[in-house]
Amino acid sequence: MSSSDEGERPVPDGLPYGWDVFADRPAPPDPVLVSPAAEMGAALQLHRSALNAERKRARAELDQTLDVAYDLVTLLAQWDAALTRSRDALTDAGLGRVHQQFRLLKDDALEILRRGGVTYEDPADRPLAEVEDRVEVKGWKYSADYTTEVVARTIDPIVLRDGAVVRPGLVQMGAPPREEEAAEAAEEQPAEEQAGHDASDDHDGEGTR
Repeated sequence: MSSSDEGERPVPDGLPYGWDVFADRPAPPDPVLVSPAAEMGAALQLHRSALNAERKRARAELDQTLDVAYDLVTLLAQWDAALTRSRDALTDAGLGRVHQQFRLLKDDALEILRRGGVTYEDPADRPLAEVEDRVEVKGWKYSADYTTEVVARTIDPIVLRDGAVVRPGLVQMGAPPREEEAAEAAEEQPAEEQAGHDASDDHDGEGTR
């Protein structure tokens, strides 16, 4: 008996072999083809972003290190000024050798910073016109001891890196008395002289009585 005579065999119950168990599914979308040039461009953009991030990190670390160097050179400048002020007192106290050792250590520290391009400038006694673009004025001292506007006292030095100002100095300026103060002083002087003359006359008068 041929297979065609046998007819279609029934599917046993409980077995999902019938066509009704299959569901229609959508066809997959057409694939997006990326050219080698586009893939290379995306890879370069990724590496460029990573490089920029590394540059920013390195720059931040450099700025932090330079800030420490600027603080250190400012402290050394103040140390130098203190050593200069105390030189005679230390010498008189028999500590001249200690003073010299401190100065040598200070010079060594400044030399290390100088090799890194960090130096300082003390604007003391300089005319304002020479340093006004490199200092910030903390206050003014008016006195007849000054004939023009000069730096009377350096609070913080001018800090430089490779010769360029990175931190302006902080100073107190000295200047001649202002016109109104000079006028008041001129008015007070004759009054004081007159009072002196009156006192002298009174003393002479008492002596002749």
